[in-house]
Amino acid sequence: MIFLQHFKELLINNPKIALAFDEFKPWIKEFCEKRAKTDSDAGEFYRNAISNFMHGAFRCIEKTEVMTSYDNLRLRTANIDDYDFIDIAERDKDSTDWVGNWPLGLRIEKFGDNNFFQAIVETDEKYSVGFIDFRDMLHDTQVELKRIVITEKGKGYGKKAMYLSQKFAFEVLNKEKLYLGTKDENLRAQHVYHSTGFTLVNPEHISSFHILKKDYFKMIENIKQ
Repeated sequence: MIFLQHFKELLINNPKIALAFDEFKPWIKEFCEKRAKTDSDAGEFYRNAISNFMHGAFRCIEKTEVMTSYDNLRLRTANIDDYDFIDIAERDKDSTDWVGNWPLGLRIEKFGDNNFFQAIVETDEKYSVGFIDFRDMLHDTQVELKRIVITEKGKGYGKKAMYLSQKFAFEVLNKEKLYLGTKDENLRAQHVYHSTGFTLVNPEHISSFHILKKDYFKMIENIKQ
């Protein structure tokens, strides 16, 4: 009851989050009903999503924290102040074919999902150049690079962001594997994955990649030399 009261107070003090919550509830209800096999499952999915949103509402207003850095870029936690940047990045003509556009309510819900992690890629001068979403955070040995968008093209930020994601997975989270998937037609992204140490999970399927911790450290050692 105390948590619920604090949540209500947060909504009063944050109209942007309150509006996102009002829009999120019917949207996620319909989503759960379409995806669930039974009404019972739909109800459980809905309750979990609402719980995630409530917890995410508090987390999304927290101060950001730098997680790791590589060259002139760094990876930091995202918060609600980054949403406008993320929204514009998702809608960019170079991104719309490869990533969806998430409403603020879903972003807030993901802040409350312990299996999900939202990060901003920025320069040392704190200028945002992209974002990365990680999933499977609760797995003991692996993590997924779920979504990545780099807004500044032609500056090498894409490759550096991939190294940042690897450094985060292996040196910060201490995972054994980082994996990702892409569309078969996204040849530009596939080139970046190949050039930063990722290999195909199955050579017959060009859309699934991974890199292991041992291979990451070998690659980093070669780069230093």
